[in-house]
Amino acid sequence: MAKKKKDVLLDHNYDGIQELDNDLPPWWLWLFYITIAFAVVYMFYYHFLGIGPSSAEEYMMEMNPNYVAEGSAAGGGIFDAYRSPYYSPKGEITPKVLEQMKKYIGPEISGNELVMEAMRRSDEATREKLKETFPELWEQLTAGGAALAKAPAAQPKAEATAEPVANIEPLTDEASLAAGKNIFITNCASCHGKLGEGGIGPNLTDDYWIHGAGMGNVVKVITNGVPAKGMITWKGILTEDQIKQVASYILTLHGTNPPNAKAPQGEKAEYPL
Repeated sequence: MAKKKKDVLLDHNYDGIQELDNDLPPWWLWLFYITIAFAVVYMFYYHFLGIGPSSAEEYMMEMNPNYVAEGSAAGGGIFDAYRSPYYSPKGEITPKVLEQMKKYIGPEISGNELVMEAMRRSDEATREKLKETFPELWEQLTAGGAALAKAPAAQPKAEATAEPVANIEPLTDEASLAAGKNIFITNCASCHGKLGEGGIGPNLTDDYWIHGAGMGNVVKVITNGVPAKGMITWKGILTEDQIKQVASYILTLHGTNPPNAKAPQGEKAEYPL
């Protein structure tokens, strides 16, 4: 059996304190080496190769089982992971921008080609913004002195008309409202406040509504979400009954005047509805 190596007393001291050259135990060294190897694999898997989902993607997949990361779409790159619609550094194609482009151009084009096609078709003001945001793609598009067709003049936006919403009676029984409150606190309070006072999302207690007042409109917004503003669709996450429960609870918040309420947003509704 090999004799254990003794600690070596070094031949220098500091203020009379001598130092021992202690051997680190093998189990500690191997644990240290394994953590380094794991860190390298982790870095390549999640950051360089983009195979594993980012923390933002994991959140979206947990909230919405039907969520598909941009990078896994046809023509998408391995780094086209989900970004919040509020995160928009120069050159970033957020989900909001991407959806706007696809509606304008068509879903058959994706990736860099989508941006360049938007440059070809945009009005002058929008084209200038795209040139500033994506200078490399602009150079690629105009390489060799290629001239673009004159950008069309900006068209006035047509006034949006609200789609008719089916008349839905709110639930009023105590059990449904209690269930709705629990759903609200669990899923909605992080954006709208525990008392509905507003935060990232609008105040739900005043007379003003961005997407229309009443049970039908509230159910519609919860069901479809508002992707342009960061609110996901809850269809497929909550059942129809749960959506009605939380919508009914939200209606009970009207007029409660919670502290630190957010300023009104949207159009004022005439009460009683």
